[in-house]
Amino acid sequence: MFSAALLIAGAVGGRYALAPEGRVAANPELAQLKGQVESLRQLVALSLLQEQSPSSRLRGVTYSYQMTQPDRQVEQALLHAVTHDSNVNVRLSAVDALAKFMGNPEVRRALADSLPLQDSPLVQVAVIDVLVQGNDKGAAPALEKISNDMAVDQAVRQRAAAALEKLGGAR
Repeated sequence: MFSAALLIAGAVGGRYALAPEGRVAANPELAQLKGQVESLRQLVALSLLQEQSPSSRLRGVTYSYQMTQPDRQVEQALLHAVTHDSNVNVRLSAVDALAKFMGNPEVRRALADSLPLQDSPLVQVAVIDVLVQGNDKGAAPALEKISNDMAVDQAVRQRAAAALEKLGGAR
């Protein structure tokens, strides 16, 4: 599947490089090929995110970075990875990939909801940072809960408290 994606990407790139300047924007075949490449990337990402190997799942997350407009299935697969993946690196990468979806209230809410479920302080800090970056004021209750939970790592509690201040939440 990876080789097919590279083949299509090469065909699109070659076609673009050889096309005269004026024909590039007006060429419907090029637009169709770009759409097919995007669809193929989404299929590859979804397929890789379901693999057993953590390195394959990481490659799936990487494919999601390359998409210009990932679909809902990719969003959901990344959210599932953040919440349920056994590998910390996959969860961290999925959090980073979801940063570009922060305009979607459902993604913001799901990330905030995943915060107390995380067992890795690194992932918790990454989620907090993405919520702050997305200026998600709706995450204040989750951040408040984390900042007051003595079972949570001290650095994470401090980061949550700082995030609350940045978002204008009560502390």
